[in-house]
Parts: sequence; structure tokens; C-alpha cells
Amino acid sequence: MATDISHTVIKHCKEWYPNFSRSFKVLNCLTQKLPKKYDFIYAVALLHMLVLDNDRSSFYEFIFKHLKESGIALICSMGDGKEEWQSNIEDAFKLQKRIHEKTGKELFIARTSCRKVSFNTLNKELDDNNLELLESGITSIIPDFPTIMYAVVKRRNLNDKNRGKNV
Repeated sequence: MATDISHTVIKHCKEWYPNFSRSFKVLNCLTQKLPKKYDFIYAVALLHMLVLDNDRSSFYEFIFKHLKESGIALICSMGDGKEEWQSNIEDAFKLQKRIHEKTGKELFIARTSCRKVSFNTLNKELDDNNLELLESGITSIIPDFPTIMYAVVKRRNLNDKNRGKNV
């Protein structure tokens, strides 16, 4: 299954890959649930779009609730693992002028929100949301992301986290 919040993106995917059209679904992972759990979740170019702490926690909660006990998730997010930066969400969807790389023509596109975090912040967010980090690093997804952070995570066994604590 492949999901996106954009109806337009899902429509195009169904047109481009008609044999798999039933595999594409519009989904807002911050507010919706899926009817089952998965062995593997791949979330690329999503986390850095979430600026607010509550939205990021909702994303991690979605991952936690939709992974099988032995499942893993690969999360890819813009950033170099060191820099901490975020855009002003009030500017999201305002039009900005850009020059198309191949044609050189001027065009206007809508801004988006963005939050880049360090590995320290990412690790804390994962820990706070009951996800255990298995591996992390820097890679690339050419041509769109020449530098991108990745984290491989699994559900934390909540009994392990509470072991030794008086709860």
C-alpha cells in the first residue's frame, strides 16, 4: 500500500500504475488509522513537513500503532543530522517565485512548512514516542534529496521501558 495526503498525487499514481490502483490510498496519518498492522513502513519526505511538536508526535504514534510487534519502519527526513531549523508555518502555502531548472522559465509555487532536526532531537522524539532506534545515518535519494537523514525504528516493548520503575 502506498499513501499520501494529496488526492491529486493518489489520482496520478492510479493513472500511472493502473495495475496497482487498488494499492494507492489517500491518508492523513496524523488523524486517520488503517485497519491493520504492517511488517514494514517506509515514510519518506514526510517528517520534515511536520513543524509542530504535536503533529510530529501524532506521526510517531501512527508508526507505533501500525507496526507489527516484529515490524520495522524506515523514516527519511531532510537534514544533515546536525542543523536545527524550522520555517514559519504562517508562510506555508504562500506563493513564491522560482525558476524551473530545465526550462529556465519563471513560475510560482506554494511554500511548504519544514523542520529539520539534529540526530539528538530525532532520538529524543523517537524515545518519547516509544520507538526504538535500530540504525540511523545520512544517505541520499537522487535527484530530490542529495542529503537526507534516515532512521530505522521498531516499536519499543513498553514492558522494557517500565521495568524497574514504580508505575
